[in-house]
Amino acid sequence: MVKSFFWKYLLLILLFAPLPFSGFAFMPLQEPQGVDELINMAREFENAGNANQAVYYYDKAANACWRSNDYKNAIVYFEKALENIGKVGNKNGEKVLLINLGFVYSEISDYTHAQKCFESALNIATSGGKKQDVGQILYNISTVQIEQGNYQGALSNLSKTEAIAQEVGDQKLLRNVYYNLNKAYEGLKNTEKASEYFSLYAMLTKKLQAEEIRKKELQAKAMVDSAGRVVQQVSQEKEHTEKRLVETSKELKEKEQTLKEVEELTREQQMQIELLNAEMKLRDAVIQHQKLLQKVYIGLILFSLAFAAALYYAYVQKRRANRLLKEKNDEISRQRDAISRQADELRELNALKDKLFSIIAHDLRSPLFSLITMLNIAKEGHFTPENFKEILDELSVNVNHTTALLENLLTWAKTQMHGVKVNPQNFNLNQLVNSRIQLLNEAAENKEIKLKNNIPDGTFVFADTDMADIVIRNLISNAIKFCNAGDRITIWSTTGANTVTVCVEDTGRGMTSDVLQKLFGTQITSTPGTKNEKGTGLGLILCKEFVQMNGGEIWAESLPDKGSKFFFTLPKASI
Repeated sequence: MVKSFFWKYLLLILLFAPLPFSGFAFMPLQEPQGVDELINMAREFENAGNANQAVYYYDKAANACWRSNDYKNAIVYFEKALENIGKVGNKNGEKVLLINLGFVYSEISDYTHAQKCFESALNIATSGGKKQDVGQILYNISTVQIEQGNYQGALSNLSKTEAIAQEVGDQKLLRNVYYNLNKAYEGLKNTEKASEYFSLYAMLTKKLQAEEIRKKELQAKAMVDSAGRVVQQVSQEKEHTEKRLVETSKELKEKEQTLKEVEELTREQQMQIELLNAEMKLRDAVIQHQKLLQKVYIGLILFSLAFAAALYYAYVQKRRANRLLKEKNDEISRQRDAISRQADELRELNALKDKLFSIIAHDLRSPLFSLITMLNIAKEGHFTPENFKEILDELSVNVNHTTALLENLLTWAKTQMHGVKVNPQNFNLNQLVNSRIQLLNEAAENKEIKLKNNIPDGTFVFADTDMADIVIRNLISNAIKFCNAGDRITIWSTTGANTVTVCVEDTGRGMTSDVLQKLFGTQITSTPGTKNEKGTGLGLILCKEFVQMNGGEIWAESLPDKGSKFFFTLPKASI
């Protein structure tokens, strides 16, 4: 029976007098971690000297044990938290821990320890000057004293609590004090006092309830005042009725002036009663009408919200379906474009393959057959020494042409099989051009063409040396091919901020704009030279691929009978 009283008191504390939260849980909180994990973390922080975090996790573990009715471990972990919080010096947190520990002791009916915990918390609250906290803790102590049968001690503490509650204006705490005073005097068999404080408790409870009801009435009145035109019309009718009643009252008073004072007073009272009844009926009608309007408005609002939600949901679903459809269409379009590009590339490769087979079948076989025929005739001794020298010069030209053809074919085939890797390095462009001119000078002299290197010495670029050599060789070879006797071929360069631009300029026969546009395309075309020199059409394709692989660009400028200029860029070396 005693314990049931204690739970009622504790419920009143929790509902009407919550202690301020100061960094630690006042009541058990839901935690995702298990107790063992919380204790391990608390011990780790404690061993590391972080008392503040150790207090936090010991407090969480104690609350978890409290929720599961493991009061023994809850007491152990609350005491560990108190031990560590003393190192931090957080008095407010220590007060909350002491109160929680007091509640746990109370739940196992250990009221002696519970009272000690509450009294320690009281000392902290008193030193901090927080009267609200002091009053609540004194109330908790009085509850424990009532459970112990110490009614006089409880009365003393309740007297202090009553004064504090009145001072701070805490009506709920004051009501709880009256309740405990009732219980204390019941324990002392002083029924008169018990009844007196129970009456105070009931009156204060009624007052608090009345205040709540008054707040609600004020809210209702505010709603009545904000009603629409219908309420205004009713109000106008009410005023008109009141005026008519006043006029009627005046007329009656004038007619009944001769009656006795008693009869006049009685009639006036009757009229007032009737007026009050009319006002009450009018007020009831207004309230009923307002409630009806309120229900109608709420119904309309709910219907509108439901309809808007349905429209929004349909819109979202439609938008999602449109987005998915667009994504599918975009994906199909990308796949179609990719297939189309692959088909075009495949057609170009097939055409290129046919062209290569044609070159290999004609341009390689013809010079080899000529060489074999010449050698057989020379072996039979049909040539004079003078004729043999002429034939030997011609054979040398054919062999050189065939060698260049084979080099371009093999290099191009290697690039198409992705077997060429760019190995850039710093090198002197002037020296590379000089070495290539020395190899091609004989072919130029045979056509009486002058080769000149105007690239400044010390011009360094950062590129693949072999690729740059093939580009320069093909461009100079093309210039020799399309120059006549007496023409000049000049190789020069300009240096920019990040690139070096190289130009192979000749004074040969030049090109038309149509030919110029097809120079660097994927179609293999070959034009005979000024002395009917043949080619594979791969030279400029190789030049474009190698220049781009080294991060450069290639282009040409030309006019018929005015010569041609072939430009390409390479990255400038950073020395």
